[in-house]
Amino acid sequence: MSPVAAKGSRVAVLYTSVFEAIRDVKEEIREDMDLAITAKSVTETLRTAGNDAWAHAFGKDPEELISRLRSSGAEAVFNLSECPDLKPEKELHACALLELLHLPYTGNGPLALGICNSKALSKQLMIANAIPTPRFRHYAGDPAGEPGLPYPLVVKPANEDGSAGITEESLVADLAGLRRQVKALREGFRQDSLVEEFVDGREFNVGVLGNGTAADPHRSLPPAELVYRNPRWRLCTYESKWDSTHPSYAEIAAVCPAEASPETATQLSEITLACARVFGLAGYARVDFRMNAGGELFVLEVNPNPDISPDAGMARAARAAEISYPDLIAEILRLGLALGAR
Repeated sequence: MSPVAAKGSRVAVLYTSVFEAIRDVKEEIREDMDLAITAKSVTETLRTAGNDAWAHAFGKDPEELISRLRSSGAEAVFNLSECPDLKPEKELHACALLELLHLPYTGNGPLALGICNSKALSKQLMIANAIPTPRFRHYAGDPAGEPGLPYPLVVKPANEDGSAGITEESLVADLAGLRRQVKALREGFRQDSLVEEFVDGREFNVGVLGNGTAADPHRSLPPAELVYRNPRWRLCTYESKWDSTHPSYAEIAAVCPAEASPETATQLSEITLACARVFGLAGYARVDFRMNAGGELFVLEVNPNPDISPDAGMARAARAAEISYPDLIAEILRLGLALGAR
């Protein structure tokens, strides 16, 4: 696939500061996560491709943002906003605002972002559409009794991404552990808990591009596998993703393309495309999987607008499909422009 580069557009690269929004982690981790860095990479890439691009922070004053976007003459917005008003749950409000301003923007719309922000709602939608996903329970308070699911179970915040709130202690073996983790998330994240069956097997993820239209159908990228080099680690935790000083950081590594049989690769692609259709994904996204000992695949999460920094998984999968980073950024912009004002 050869993306058609979008050139000559006036593009505001809109981002929110993860560094400011996440205060309870080490400063160096916040710096690595900060979208200002990704915004700089995207802006420079767009400029090199012949666009008039500039980075703009989504600050605390929406009126100021509206005024600056209008006065700048932006023709489109490359949307990297994840936490307007320093709140991750408000991610969908950024593109909703852009829709009210009738500005074309990149990536997914408010509905897909809102649904995927709710892990329980996402799983209910998968179940309703026969997309395989681990069985689960949703807890707004302390579990009154046994969940009716076989242990071990994974306990996650119900409305977070980036593996926030997930540690090795998130894998629980009994009711006491379940209650401990639910309480920890309620106190530490002020959130409900999603509790699901642990699928103890290989872990994959698949990127997807496209708008789901006749002109730009969804298309999957080569699958990647998270390889657990040490059996000590069983989950892709927050530390294994972001903390380079944690031992799991070097022992859980992404391999792309994954060493998967043609049958597994086909199934991964088919389920990914089914998720893209059901969730109404646009632009770019990623679907995360686990495989059990019998070779069955289960969707863990659907991630609209995943990290697109040059060293992130989406860019790695694009390279495996012979799409360079500049071409990936150009294609994401083109897909946004193709949808026009939404």
